[in-house]
Amino acid sequence: MPERLLLPADPSSIARARHWVAALGRRAHVGPSAEHTLELLTSEVLTNAIVHTGASAPISVRADLRQDAVRVEVTDTDTTMPVVRPASATRAGGNGMRIVEMLASTWGVDVHPGAGKTVWFEARVGATLRTALLGA
Repeated sequence: MPERLLLPADPSSIARARHWVAALGRRAHVGPSAEHTLELLTSEVLTNAIVHTGASAPISVRADLRQDAVRVEVTDTDTTMPVVRPASATRAGGNGMRIVEMLASTWGVDVHPGAGKTVWFEARVGATLRTALLGA
């Protein structure tokens, strides 16, 4: 069953979301590596929603445990689309979506005309999650 967290559009929300998704990963027995990946990717997508869009309305973070992956969705009211920038040794920052592209098994954006967007990713977590979910 999906879980949802509603957060203020404030940088302090990033740490809260990281802890929340890590706890979800621990409950699903995804293992330390997958837990870290979930934390990192959630942080990157939420940072974009807070820092780069200028969103002021609350931001929704939703996580859904699937058989072999965790899907995390970050929904904000801004229509600014995320950008995957090429690597640059001279630019500090701006690598978040490139990290998402590299580590997520898949990711995308669902546009909500007049209401913002949802940026989502799926991270594969392997058989440990399947066992926890199916009781096998």
